[in-house]
Amino acid sequence: MEWGSGRVTHRSTIEERARFDFVRYANCWEDADILLEALQVRKGGLYLSVSSAGDNTLSILGRGPALVVTADISPAQLACVELRKAAFLNLSHGAVLQFLGVREGSGRMRTYERLRGSINETARQFWDGRRELIEAGVIHSGKFEHYFRLFRNVILPFIHGRQVISDLLKPRDAEARREFYAKRWDSLRWRLLFRFFFSRTLLGRLGRDPEFFRYIEGSVAAQLLDRARHALTTLPTERNPYLHFIVRGNFGAALPFYLREENFEAIRGNLDSLVLFEGTVDEAIQAHPDVVFDGFNLSDIFEYMSFEEYLAGLDRIVRSARNGARLVYWNMLADRKSPPGFRNRLEALDGLANELHLQDKAFFYKALVIEQVRML
Repeated sequence: MEWGSGRVTHRSTIEERARFDFVRYANCWEDADILLEALQVRKGGLYLSVSSAGDNTLSILGRGPALVVTADISPAQLACVELRKAAFLNLSHGAVLQFLGVREGSGRMRTYERLRGSINETARQFWDGRRELIEAGVIHSGKFEHYFRLFRNVILPFIHGRQVISDLLKPRDAEARREFYAKRWDSLRWRLLFRFFFSRTLLGRLGRDPEFFRYIEGSVAAQLLDRARHALTTLPTERNPYLHFIVRGNFGAALPFYLREENFEAIRGNLDSLVLFEGTVDEAIQAHPDVVFDGFNLSDIFEYMSFEEYLAGLDRIVRSARNGARLVYWNMLADRKSPPGFRNRLEALDGLANELHLQDKAFFYKALVIEQVRML
């Protein structure tokens, strides 16, 4: 079966205010384990997924859907998806880890030459002009990852020594993690430098984009500090890939879902179900008018929209959805959740969302939102 790929011209205003010609996120910083539990992917189902670097889109593929349309307004992010797809198609699991930069190794450019023929022309032109990113391992190539590298190499050594940082990642039960955090980690210097480095100003300029904070209120740093405390005390630190990447510069043994060996063949075997789309979620829906979707991975796209844009986007999504379809998305500081005008079309699954949010290893967001379409 072939799916539509028509284009329309309307674009979200965020594209006019921020740049999307470089890799902003070389990894997906939302927990795929949580996403899959929230989305409840149905074998043979039809899904729409915001691309980011492609990690969570590939994770959805591993559950056997018939179609995953992955959409992004950034050609650079779609180039990340294309390269991952080619790697999964042509390499062994171990070679994928080495090529992407999860494991040490050399010869990544030789591997890329093998993969070039399996990626589309747009992605090929993008990566041909950024071969130094290939050689370094593409999971290290994003602006957001560079921001964490600055934190790890410049800020963190002023807060704690190597031994304390190493001890942070050792296995402990919850009580021992709370004690470690209180007695050895939660210093005044930690709180001050964390608030400085993860302020709205620095995070906007060096990590994300100032425009991404246009519609939020309150202290970004205070919210992130509270979430970091939760992650370092409530969740097992030794099994948290996102924490490992921030403080160590790589995932170590704590791999995200799409990189775990037990998921590799399922993802590889379902790559024919993946359709890449350059454009907004709204455009992707319009380009596939015959598709009635079973679920939506929406990342945190509503953070970047005005409330009016959010309502319009939500309406388009609901009208393209099957009864019982789930919408999954995250809030950092902007409150985007179950507006009153949708109460008879969307059921907020707050209990499940709150339960899963407590387990979320990618700990940046203040809320996980799960909504289910209901046709009355």
